[in-house]
Amino acid sequence: MGDGDRREVRQQVRSGKGSVNTLAAGDVGDVHVTNNYYRVKWAGVIASAMVVVGGVVYHFAGVPDVRDALASGPPLHVTVQTRDSVVNHNGAWLFPGRLLSAGQTLHTDQMAAVMAKRSDKVDTYETTTLVTLEGNRSHTVDITGIHIKVRSKVTPAPGGTLLVYPSQGEDTNIKIGFNLDEPLPVPRNADPEGEAYGGRYFDDHSVSVKKGEIVNFGFTFQTVKWDVTYDLVLDEVIDRKRTTQTVTNGSRPFHTRGFASAYDQAVAPDSQDGSFAVTDRAKAMDKMCGTPCTVQLVQGSAATAK
Repeated sequence: MGDGDRREVRQQVRSGKGSVNTLAAGDVGDVHVTNNYYRVKWAGVIASAMVVVGGVVYHFAGVPDVRDALASGPPLHVTVQTRDSVVNHNGAWLFPGRLLSAGQTLHTDQMAAVMAKRSDKVDTYETTTLVTLEGNRSHTVDITGIHIKVRSKVTPAPGGTLLVYPSQGEDTNIKIGFNLDEPLPVPRNADPEGEAYGGRYFDDHSVSVKKGEIVNFGFTFQTVKWDVTYDLVLDEVIDRKRTTQTVTNGSRPFHTRGFASAYDQAVAPDSQDGSFAVTDRAKAMDKMCGTPCTVQLVQGSAATAK
């Protein structure tokens, strides 16, 4: 087919955005797709919109309300370190069965090695723990109170081994104690040696945590009457909004056990060389908390072990 005989055939094909002109006379090199214009146009619109949105996000990212809304995780990052070794624990433990054989004694380091292999021990009389809080909000987090959420509360069952270790004290930034024998345990002022509890802590204290700021609480929980599992609950105010945050001992609740009416065995430091040896319940408790054993309160009544 010569140039003179060439017939030009044009076909209009409608698309959603415009028309496509297709030449069917063999002139492939002359095909023009007009949709390219619209694609480039819409790509420019989308790019401009993304720039605008990015600018808005960048602008409002500096606003504390927006940063807090976008923040992940709880208002306060929490780290819990429970004191569970012989050398720095302020209390006693219960072990299933008998811990020592007849006539056996163990030095402190030997007792620590035995305890390191036992995951079945339960704090008796007192649990001590260091709770570290780090601010995770642009707005300051005000801690207005702390309370106990009890999961279970029963009378301690008899049996097992009572291991007693005299109080060694603990150096922490903030000392707060809970008497778990109170009907509604409240956070109380605790003296530096942990020997007694005073008035309500939040009656004359306030705690505020800014973003990235760290605050340490040294908690002690005492009971002579009950076997208690419980969580800590922080009452918080963030930008005038009230919320709560639950603190557990890792993946488990906190657990503190009072004194049972009888034990299979009681173990305490021997008065002669400090080694741990079998003794009777009364002597062990006298080493631990005096006779009678009580949760000592500067204000209020003290619970007594029977």
